[in-house]
Amino acid sequence: MTVVERNLTQEEVDALPFELNLSDGHAFRPWTSAESEMIAGSARFFTESDRRGGQRAEAEYIRRYLALGSQSYLPGHFTGLMSYSASMAVEMVANLLRMRNLSAALIEPCFDNIADILKRHDVPLQPFPETAFTDGPAALERLLGTLTADVIFLVSPNNPTGTVVGEEAFNRVVEYCRTNGKLLVLDGCFRIYLSDDEVYDHYGILAASGIDCVVIEDTGKVWPAAELKAPFLSVSPNLVGAVSAMHSDFLLHLSPFTVRLITEFVNLAEADNGRYLRELVSKNRELFEKTVPASFLSTDDTRKLGLAWLKVEWDDLDGEDVRKLLAERGVQVLSGERFYWASPHLGRQHLRMALLRDPDVVVRAGQVIAGLAEELGDGRSRR
Repeated sequence: MTVVERNLTQEEVDALPFELNLSDGHAFRPWTSAESEMIAGSARFFTESDRRGGQRAEAEYIRRYLALGSQSYLPGHFTGLMSYSASMAVEMVANLLRMRNLSAALIEPCFDNIADILKRHDVPLQPFPETAFTDGPAALERLLGTLTADVIFLVSPNNPTGTVVGEEAFNRVVEYCRTNGKLLVLDGCFRIYLSDDEVYDHYGILAASGIDCVVIEDTGKVWPAAELKAPFLSVSPNLVGAVSAMHSDFLLHLSPFTVRLITEFVNLAEADNGRYLRELVSKNRELFEKTVPASFLSTDDTRKLGLAWLKVEWDDLDGEDVRKLLAERGVQVLSGERFYWASPHLGRQHLRMALLRDPDVVVRAGQVIAGLAEELGDGRSRR
């Protein structure tokens, strides 16, 4: 009998019924008072929706969303294609690579469905370790010198570690792609978590370079809209024909109601430039770290996501051990191995936990975890 290994999304689905569910990275935080007021009056969006104006509404939404992330809106260069999910956008990219017989250098670690989708389309993969961006310019140069893939696929900030491809490094990768005729795919779904001094204009750099590229954006990790979201792909000129043909096979257009709803969330976020979102994540991280002893689970990320990447500090337990123990106690998190799609052992001691939740949920989950640490005892050896 063949045993099918479960992926991270399947684990997230299993966790949905649980109150202390910190497994998926989707936004389930409390609404602000302004958001609550907007939601209460959202029934009018149905009566005001008219698909004849849908393309204009989508274009305005894309413009406003990119502006919130300090990105240039360049409709003369990038074509924006709406999607039901970021994963569906990856599916379209994978189809494109398969049809063109292209191989890809994929960031590692990353959420497992990106690698799984590419593998399902028989796209040859080469690891692009994110340490190339954390170990200095020389490390990036060494890696670029070894790449044989046709495509570079990056996630910045990266899920689960929060590692950011800095502007200097991004320019170097773009120049490498321009010089060597490579295609660049960038997943920027977590960009909104970055502070003003950490953000730079991906779109302006890409457009000026003239390289073939696709940028994937998403809102499901940002606003608590009951899983209504408005992801999109931004596609450069040479790729538009092929990607648009596939896109039309997936959907006619996104719901005008959804586009209007998410646009209203964007409008409200503009008032404080997304500060409330980042402050809530920071508060939840602080609450968790005050509750859970670092001698058991230590933070091992850049603090730039609505997620925490945690390291198990006890020698005789790994991430999957702790995940199972927590699941028995009603707390749902993800273990780290599957984020490392090429070298699973590198994630063995890790857990990923969502922070974009009600602070009370984070505190209560933290208390359960702290109780587990006490129950297991202090006599264990540390790493």
